[in-house]
Amino acid sequence: MAFPALASPLLVARSPARDDEALRSLRVRPVRDWMLVDLDCFFVAVERRHDPSLVGRPVVVGGDPRAADGRGRRGVVSCASYEARRFGVRAGMPLVEAARRLPRDAAFVGGHFERYTEASAAVLDVLRTFTPVVEPLSLDEAFLDMTGCGRLHEDRPWLLVAAALRDAVREATGLVISIGIAGSRTVAKVACDLAKPAGLLEVRRGEEGAFLAALPLERLPGIGPRTLERLARFHLRTIGDLARLPPDLLAETFGRHGQALAARARGYDAEGDAPRPSIARSISRETTFAVDTDDREMVEGTLSWLAQRALRALREEGLRARTVSVRLRYADFETVQASRRLRQPTDQDDDVLDLVRTLGARRWDRRVKLRLVGVGLSDLESARDRQLDFFEQLAEPTAERASTLHRSLIAGPGLTHRLDRAVDRSSERHGFGSLV
Repeated sequence: MAFPALASPLLVARSPARDDEALRSLRVRPVRDWMLVDLDCFFVAVERRHDPSLVGRPVVVGGDPRAADGRGRRGVVSCASYEARRFGVRAGMPLVEAARRLPRDAAFVGGHFERYTEASAAVLDVLRTFTPVVEPLSLDEAFLDMTGCGRLHEDRPWLLVAAALRDAVREATGLVISIGIAGSRTVAKVACDLAKPAGLLEVRRGEEGAFLAALPLERLPGIGPRTLERLARFHLRTIGDLARLPPDLLAETFGRHGQALAARARGYDAEGDAPRPSIARSISRETTFAVDTDDREMVEGTLSWLAQRALRALREEGLRARTVSVRLRYADFETVQASRRLRQPTDQDDDVLDLVRTLGARRWDRRVKLRLVGVGLSDLESARDRQLDFFEQLAEPTAERASTLHRSLIAGPGLTHRLDRAVDRSSERHGFGSLV
């Protein structure tokens, strides 16, 4: 196929994207059978399932900037329906700007994380009936490795299997998905993006280069605004332009990332594109105050509330965290952070709540009001993989370890965990703060 000429005199075009010489210099992952499933306008779809009056209207999830309490005026759009997108509303846009663009019949709703996690879990249950290898990327995206599953589906073409999967998800959950099918995660992701809404798109083996070549660079996974700006300096505009460059030149310019870009532009997954770990890297919760505040009692209470929400999510995933962090944003938008690494990983409120208040007080060292606060839990591991190291705690009886040891001897970590989970169930039913 014909490729557009490169305008930069510094770059010399090579043969087409899959030339053997270039491939020998790349370290790529083996070709497999991948599907990427993406739930269309997921948050909006879940809200519409809960409230059918939202169907057909422009809907924004994230808060209501028109509410009397003013809370929504400082938030941003989490998800916008296709009807809202026609007015230029996008995720990350300030809610006030979204309200300015949308007609009066537009609906603004707050997020309901519990609804989204429940709906996501229901979809994953359906996906696992089609393949045992499901790699969730987020609440609304997952890769399916269909390699070796042909007999399970009577050797039907993957496009027909994808259509059956889409129907099964709709029947079980009422939600709509789009699916991209390809021999690599990279191409499956691009295909899925192009298939929206509610579409199916398969890129057959050997056709990846032709499929990608004319697409703009920003369509390629791994190319963000900064990389796009650097590539534009060399007059690169399409994925085909990128695929024609020598991989060693990209590696010299971008390091390992350049090697990965060279592989992806040719339709392969780079060797470093390992499957995402099933354990999340971190869990965080944050909130923006309706009005900038210097009320320390309010800030401490908000940090505790955010920590409880993060810990609840941690326990729901069967995880423990070793690092606790607090994030503060001042009214002048300066952002600071403090963190502490614990000797033992934990999922218990007693280990975290006092710590986040201490970290917050330590970093709030300016006489400036706060706009936003957040709590993060990281260095996560499975709760099943770690037991309390009794002798390690006896070695140096500091106040922190003495407190943990006291609980483990008197109440036992299992009892404390069960108490925290009981509070979680009360929060699910009655909301946070139902138990004091």
